[in-house]
Amino acid sequence: MTKYHRYELINTEELQKDLEVRKLMIEKQLIKLKKRIDAAPPGTLRVSKSHNHDQFFQKFSPEEHPGIYISKDNLPLITKLAQKDYDTRLLEVLKQQHKTIDRFLKDFNPEAARQVYEKLNTTRQLLVKPEFISDEEYINQWMSIPYTRPPFKENTSEHYTAKGERVRSKSEILIADALNRYNIPYRCEFPVYSGGVIFAAPDFNCLNVRLRREYYWEHLGMMGDENYADTNKDKLDKYALEPDFDETRLIITMETGNKPLNTKVIEEKIRKYLI
Repeated sequence: MTKYHRYELINTEELQKDLEVRKLMIEKQLIKLKKRIDAAPPGTLRVSKSHNHDQFFQKFSPEEHPGIYISKDNLPLITKLAQKDYDTRLLEVLKQQHKTIDRFLKDFNPEAARQVYEKLNTTRQLLVKPEFISDEEYINQWMSIPYTRPPFKENTSEHYTAKGERVRSKSEILIADALNRYNIPYRCEFPVYSGGVIFAAPDFNCLNVRLRREYYWEHLGMMGDENYADTNKDKLDKYALEPDFDETRLIITMETGNKPLNTKVIEEKIRKYLI
């Protein structure tokens, strides 16, 4: 959505987190496979052809040939041995993957690329343009992008956040002030582009600094009003049908006259998406 998206493609912290999750998944799979292998019948399965028909043998050592013949009527034994062979091969592959990921995580320093610039003396820092920048500088660049907000209608109520920004409702004050408390960088009604054309201006554009990933927050404040609900249903459909928009970046809160916005929901959205 902005010219700074290239930084997301090289987010080392997200890569590290993904690998740690994958490592845990492999560990669970290894335990499952080991139990299944231990419970399987002894030996391995040998399959051979005789007059274009499959024949099955149970082998108890690599040297044993051909092994003990298994009648096709004993399909449970055949399938259990076949499953055991598959599980054994998969176990070895996953062990190797686990070892590779573990070695990588031990050697990997996610801060190393950024530290190259930080370790330069002041003179050299002034002479080069860093490829990786600090969180503070990234936030400054992100916040400094100029844009124009949609205008407010005349004679509408004025609502201001703790930072003095004008928003369109008391609920938007709650959201903005919560973002501010959690030190989440945000912009009010920052435009969303698709194909170089603005197609939406969500209530808030928020930055997950850790991931350097943008999110768009829409608050639907009058869902009890049928016309308002229809209009915002069309708005959400527009997001869904826009090929260049990533819906996983869309945060939605809503309320009705009888069910006001819950501040706990705001904080949970912040923890889930923005921290």
